[in-house]
Amino acid sequence: MVVSTLVGVAACVSLSSPRGGGGGNVPVVRGAYKSGASQLVRILLAPDSSEPRISGTGEWGVFEPGKSSPIARFQPNQDLTIRIFQDCNSVGYCTMNFAVTPTVNLTTNKDSVIIRPLREDSFITWNGKRYRGEIVLARGDSGLITVNRLTMDSYLRGVVPLEIGNRTAAEFAAVEAQAVAARTYAYKHLTTSRAFDMYSTVQDQVYGGVDAEKPQSDSAIMTTADVVVLYNGQPISTPYHSTCGGSTAAVTEVWYNQPDEPYLRPVSDRIPGTDHYYCDPSPRFSWTQSYDAAGLRTVMEKYLAAYTNAPKTNLGKITDVREAGRTPSGRVAALTVQTESGSYTLRGNDIRFVLRDPKGAILNSTYFTFTKDTGGGEVTNLTVNGRGYGHGIGMCQWGAIGRARAGQNYRTILETYYPGTTIGRIAG
Repeated sequence: MVVSTLVGVAACVSLSSPRGGGGGNVPVVRGAYKSGASQLVRILLAPDSSEPRISGTGEWGVFEPGKSSPIARFQPNQDLTIRIFQDCNSVGYCTMNFAVTPTVNLTTNKDSVIIRPLREDSFITWNGKRYRGEIVLARGDSGLITVNRLTMDSYLRGVVPLEIGNRTAAEFAAVEAQAVAARTYAYKHLTTSRAFDMYSTVQDQVYGGVDAEKPQSDSAIMTTADVVVLYNGQPISTPYHSTCGGSTAAVTEVWYNQPDEPYLRPVSDRIPGTDHYYCDPSPRFSWTQSYDAAGLRTVMEKYLAAYTNAPKTNLGKITDVREAGRTPSGRVAALTVQTESGSYTLRGNDIRFVLRDPKGAILNSTYFTFTKDTGGGEVTNLTVNGRGYGHGIGMCQWGAIGRARAGQNYRTILETYYPGTTIGRIAG
């Protein structure tokens, strides 16, 4: 999770309830934010892109910052490659020039250019993918920083379907909950401290542009227009994950170096009066992962040093693996790995990034137990039996799906997974 600086301070008043969220008055956030139709967000597509391919589904142009007229115009589907090169004078003063190939040579001494469609019904394509809004190409340390600048509502259209998937009509409330969680996360992470607000990956929220959009998620974004999750009248950080496995987690149970939040604490996902959980249908509600002696040594030698003071080479045999405490939600708080070179303790989410599978995928969760066999002075087999998928903090997506099937609306779902919060609306 990336910590960002909020833009301004918002005031709160109370108006009528959001659609689909139940009765009563709800707070309305004013001042610091604009509504989703006009609030701009900046999404990093690539931190260091060399020669990106740019085109448009309609006419498009290249603009210098602050200019309303393009310095060059191009026809639909005219696929061009943009590169940069540097000119320096005798005293070392340099300007960065942008060149468009193969058919046009365009230069500017600006630090950035803006690629923008010239028709409202067309899109810019970047490396073969379509995007709403505009593409900003800025000079980086060794290439082009590529940022998609677009409205909040347009951004969410490329996020929600990738985060919650295709759902049935009976599960629509889960899609609405996902739309509100994604919107709240995005407002919380608006920042002035860097050239973009969020990454387009799991580092923030997965964003796929126009090609990811689906009618169902578009509808959920519309029915929850400008609705956000609030605590003390402000949008909160709304982490979410695939499957909690029976209980969500507090922040410090997983991200041990970050402070807890009162609205991010363990929440049971048990269906009242049963031994089942709302997230039972998840394909990763329960799982098993095993390591033989060679496999365990391989993952430890490859990843342990990045999270402990273990040596990068000559780790030796893995002589023991033992649990070093449980968190309030039942997750492994710490795991101690004993090797011939020393003893090393992993904490929280770091455990997942070390206990990877042979293809390099991280462990599904820290909600697990394990058994081990030893022989010849080393662990010969480690079998991990776990539940859930993801960090476990905030909204459980499969739990939200189960709750929607049970008839809960999006407001109930969100106020369950973010306890102590209220549902409000951005006004602006």
